[in-house]
Amino acid sequence: MKKKHVPAKETPAPAGNRLLAAMGAAVIAFLVYLPSLKNGFVNWDDDATIVNNPLLAQVNSQNLLGIFDLQQGSAGLGNYNPLSIFSFFLEKWVSGSLNPGLLHFDNALLHALTVFFVVRVLLALGLGQGGAFVGGLLFGIHPMRVESVAWATERKDVLFAVFFFAALWYYIRWVKSEPKSSRLYTTAVVLALLSCLAKVQAVALPLSMLAVDYWLKRPFNVRTVLLEKAPFWAFSVIFGAINVYTLGLQGATDNSMTHFGLGQRLVIGAWSFCVYLYKLVFPWPMLPFYTYPRQLEGWMYAGPLVFIALCALVWWLHSTGRRVWVFAFLFFFFNVMFLLQVQTAGQGYLADRFTYVAYFGFFALFAWKFDQNAEDVVWSGRWKTGTVILGMLYVLFTYEQIGVWKNSDTLWSHVIQYEGEKSGLPHWYRGQYYRSQGQYDKALADYQQALSKEPQNGELLNSRGKTYFDMAVSGKYPKEQFPDLMKKSLDDYNASLQYANTVRPVTKAAMLINRGAAYGTVGQVEKALQDFTQGLQLDPNNKMGYMNLGAVYQKMRQPEKAAAAYREYLKLDPGNVRVQKELSKVLSPKS
Repeated sequence: MKKKHVPAKETPAPAGNRLLAAMGAAVIAFLVYLPSLKNGFVNWDDDATIVNNPLLAQVNSQNLLGIFDLQQGSAGLGNYNPLSIFSFFLEKWVSGSLNPGLLHFDNALLHALTVFFVVRVLLALGLGQGGAFVGGLLFGIHPMRVESVAWATERKDVLFAVFFFAALWYYIRWVKSEPKSSRLYTTAVVLALLSCLAKVQAVALPLSMLAVDYWLKRPFNVRTVLLEKAPFWAFSVIFGAINVYTLGLQGATDNSMTHFGLGQRLVIGAWSFCVYLYKLVFPWPMLPFYTYPRQLEGWMYAGPLVFIALCALVWWLHSTGRRVWVFAFLFFFFNVMFLLQVQTAGQGYLADRFTYVAYFGFFALFAWKFDQNAEDVVWSGRWKTGTVILGMLYVLFTYEQIGVWKNSDTLWSHVIQYEGEKSGLPHWYRGQYYRSQGQYDKALADYQQALSKEPQNGELLNSRGKTYFDMAVSGKYPKEQFPDLMKKSLDDYNASLQYANTVRPVTKAAMLINRGAAYGTVGQVEKALQDFTQGLQLDPNNKMGYMNLGAVYQKMRQPEKAAAAYREYLKLDPGNVRVQKELSKVLSPKS
């Protein structure tokens, strides 16, 4: 007789054993990520989100309110994830600084807590203790988790996932409760709200609940689909609209950056879907940045065909009663469908982190198969041995990938190995890191590589101009080189502003303020003042603009104007001791 593929019957283990299984998987996952605690920040969004985020400059009520303000809270990258930024705010309040070790520790801790709730969800779905432990552990140590955990900025992934799976757990308990518990339902609603505040990806929660309903064989009708999930649907619509608005506000959803039409973007989406499935089985290569192709390769058009074939497969699985298999694909699709870059949002068309929650469905399938074979004399030992080997391979891959995120040098050197010929961006960002470390020759070499691919990139020219400027004022080079370095700096700044019409206002403001600093350094104060004024009109929150403006007025012996500029700076960064001292100088009678 044909064996039916249905969820395992619920045979609950004692409560203490269930808790032990969840805690055991969580602790192991945390231990696997201990090496990430040695990592620092990287210049891939960590600067804008954490290090230079004006809302984290000072722990005060004004910045606290700004975190939850739509415009202030989404400034920079366009994402509205206030709870994640608030968590950084709390860390600075507790420790007094944004220490990368502490942030990585908390990321690993939140990941472990996510694993804890993943196991609880698997147990609530009726899986045995062994299967739930294995499914949760493999979820936690799969190498594709690394980007979400080892990247400080991706706090939003691990934070939203904790609330996401906790909400799912309470929802399943509510579904099974008789009579229905209002406490369980209310808790699930609150957790769903917190998840949406951590990351917009949580909008897939009600769809995930529908997948759970399918697993539990619940009927699909107006009550189960709409009425009982009304608050969750409302959160999805509201937070989805908020993030579309804030991303648009920052120019992060401009499809013109790829020059692809809707049809081609659908091809990219289908291909991405297939790549994520492939990397579930064989997670290689894992890159922080995947370059948009300049034109679609022929083989990418196979993506839609594979997607259609998979849809047919899922329908066949459903019609033949293989409910758990269908659940795995449904859960995956529901949690990755909004991230397939059909609507462009960002500079890459793939991201390992997008699978963080989505892969859960397949680990639930693995856990179910593990349980199915646990009592089989022949297959039980093979499954256990295979699972141990798979887990060891996961740990090795994960350990290696954690090292990629050590610093900006290791990060971009890794990307350059695979993407260095396709885009100038990896060389550009590694050049930024080298410049920050005072390794100017290495920085210039990387900028030259980047410019060979993107000669009309204004931001890149601006970065090289800043390098020449830093070299000139560093004191590391002979004085006779100063005029030549400053000329090269101004030449690059002038060239960068020729292409500034394609960049955001805040970026153009930074270009102008950089050029103004160069003009001020060579004594062309009128041109410097003109650039500072124009730059601050475009971006009134540019701290360096006010600092440089104050310095120029100080040189011109105009203390009132210098003091006014320094006061504007201190409104944005009240704790800057250097600017406080300069303000005191210009206000003193001797000045």
